[in-house]
Amino acid sequence: MRSRYWAFLEACDDTQSTRSVKDLLVSTFRKVGVDRFVILTHARPEDLRSLGVLVHNWPPPAIELLLANEPGEAPNPLFATLERDGSPLHWPPRNGRRDAVKRNQRLWFDQLRDLVGQKEGVSQALKSVIVNASCSLNGPEKLDADRVRLCMRIANAAYQQILALQKPRLSEAEQLTSREHQFLYRAIILGERPSDVANQLNVKISTVRTLRQKATLRLDAGSQEQSAWRMIETGQLFRSGRKTRPRGR
Repeated sequence: MRSRYWAFLEACDDTQSTRSVKDLLVSTFRKVGVDRFVILTHARPEDLRSLGVLVHNWPPPAIELLLANEPGEAPNPLFATLERDGSPLHWPPRNGRRDAVKRNQRLWFDQLRDLVGQKEGVSQALKSVIVNASCSLNGPEKLDADRVRLCMRIANAAYQQILALQKPRLSEAEQLTSREHQFLYRAIILGERPSDVANQLNVKISTVRTLRQKATLRLDAGSQEQSAWRMIETGQLFRSGRKTRPRGR
């Protein structure tokens, strides 16, 4: 089992696209008795951009049920359950874990299992990720603890590789200046109002607001929340920003 994990890591390091990571996952999982899988983030794709991950070989109706959030559609109890408890969740729940899923939610899991077309599924939250994410596995027979543990380690490695492949490459003009970063960071992370920042830094309130607006536009964000995601996505959240102005600006 351990050799399969290290073999996957070595091969995964050489992948150049999300598609190649998916193909590697399919072949690796099938060798250990997993026919179907999905790795995905638990947030709106329009906010996450390149931080959003969706790699799978599930049937489309199963993915639609998993991502359904429209009024009148059945709510998805999977994500909330996984975010509360980091241990593997089998569906249908096994003895000792039935309290993790309410009785009225089991119908949703039964529907998901039928759409996937497998007897049993197991899901678990991925570790060490900025955005909540999970991996779900399905096989023709019950998946024992060792196989689940191995596949979740592989899924974590694949998730990190996909994020690295999707990370945008920024030109100098797309990078925040040190002043833009300073004022936007204070708003997003510290929650400071423009008047507070102006008093602390001895600048005009209009200066604070102008620089925050410039930073938001440079990040191509429509709100403060999207600015935060965009700073995380581009690796600028904890960087102080560039000190020089880009050419032509």
